[in-house]
Amino acid sequence: MRNRIILGDCLEALPGLRDKSVDLILTDPPYNTGMKARRSGQLRNFFDDDYSAEEYRDLASTTARECFRILKDDRACYVFINWRSLGVWLDALSGAGFRLKNVIVWDKIAPGLNYQNYQHAHEFLIFAVKGRFFPRNKHTGDDQGRDVWRIHRETRHVRAEEFHHETVKPEAVVRRPIEHASLPGQVVCDPFMGTGTTCVVAKMLGRGYVGIEVDPRYYSLAVKRIAGVGRTGIVVASRDGCRASRRSRPATRVGTRWSSSKWPQTE
Repeated sequence: MRNRIILGDCLEALPGLRDKSVDLILTDPPYNTGMKARRSGQLRNFFDDDYSAEEYRDLASTTARECFRILKDDRACYVFINWRSLGVWLDALSGAGFRLKNVIVWDKIAPGLNYQNYQHAHEFLIFAVKGRFFPRNKHTGDDQGRDVWRIHRETRHVRAEEFHHETVKPEAVVRRPIEHASLPGQVVCDPFMGTGTTCVVAKMLGRGYVGIEVDPRYYSLAVKRIAGVGRTGIVVASRDGCRASRRSRPATRVGTRWSSSKWPQTE
């Protein structure tokens, strides 16, 4: 199973993936910031990131269990998160069976939002493993061997009318876990694909990829971005219908539920 992107809710799509079928989990889930999309202004392209505590714990625990199931033995899982939701994901990953090994601090150098209560200048990257695994991050000559990474965040300014993802990760910070925890030809899975940065970098590095995204607008951007990297084919698993989850409420609804038994199976 490789080079496959899925339009749909990851809670519905993940059960359609086979046990122990991917080599690395690398994902950037919603942080439950309480922020919501707006029709105009700074957050006009944002998604509704506002869950109740129970909803968010269920999202994290269910996703973690499915990720543990589809990940091969002696492999790694990396999850980007903020300080507010760090504990939820640590509990979810541990409860699913992962061994928590470290929490990497990503120093974004350029601060972001929250101008009143100390500007946000860092995020976390949870490093967990299934079985026994050690990252290949030694002797790089920089800070890759430490648990604080100084990588400039994405600060590209786009035109007001250009649709984009507000919280896209820079390729440099996504590249490290892929290089540290997978080999060329192995498969990287991102259950919260967004506009496809994980899949793009995986393809650049000669890895296979499986990505899932619920918002058809972000999904469309991901298709274009991935197609722009080399000429490797993409298996697009588009569904007749997918549930518009609270993580991202698209402007256009995509129909009704679609049975996971109909997912195309690839080797």
